[in-house]
Amino acid sequence: MTTDPTGIAGNDSPTYLTTTIPYVNARPHLGFALELVQADVLARHARLAGRGPVRLQTGTDENSLKNVLAAEAAGVPVRDFVDRNARAFLDLHGPLSVSADDVVRTSEPRHRAGVERLWRACAHDLYRRRYEGLYCVGCEAFHAKGGRCAEHGTELERVSEENWFFRLSRHTGRLHDLIASGALRIEPAERRREVLGLVAGGLEDFSVSRPAARARGWGSPSPAIPGRWCTCGGTPSPTT
Repeated sequence: MTTDPTGIAGNDSPTYLTTTIPYVNARPHLGFALELVQADVLARHARLAGRGPVRLQTGTDENSLKNVLAAEAAGVPVRDFVDRNARAFLDLHGPLSVSADDVVRTSEPRHRAGVERLWRACAHDLYRRRYEGLYCVGCEAFHAKGGRCAEHGTELERVSEENWFFRLSRHTGRLHDLIASGALRIEPAERRREVLGLVAGGLEDFSVSRPAARARGWGSPSPAIPGRWCTCGGTPSPTT
């Protein structure tokens, strides 16, 4: 007698598997190669178990500020730099025998259309405000305390700008209920408890744009706000 820890054997519901989408500010490392293999194992298991249809999708996150800065440091045009490193990620699929159905690069026109759809769908939860904080390019995030970033060891940059924010705080209760009820399934159990603890502590609104000047003109323009670039561009990658 065998058990199926994935819970997918014999289930005819569609299976959609995605990896994270790595930044292309550097060439691939072993950690992402492992993630590709793990995702491929799940996809192959689902297909062999007779579950269908099965789709495995991966991609690359190419519109981040860290990619721009890495290209500048290398003295290479951003487009050339991004294309070169994205190709290195795609080239992993052959040696690792990854059976991905699609690879979505966030600098592709088809992805930009997905970003625009997401922005319009979230328009009722978007608002504009000025924000000042200490920013780490490596983390692509603001930090509460000054000094150096604990993860990257770099000096935090003080940034003051007017951005568009997504009102995540409005959805705290509903997200908690979806996860607690199992309607939104998170595995393993310890990760589910961890996420519930984060949600219970309160969710903060977050910025979904940056000025085009700070983005060096690279990225996905906001479909409604001139001079603003979307920072939520990686989010719709699984749907484009």
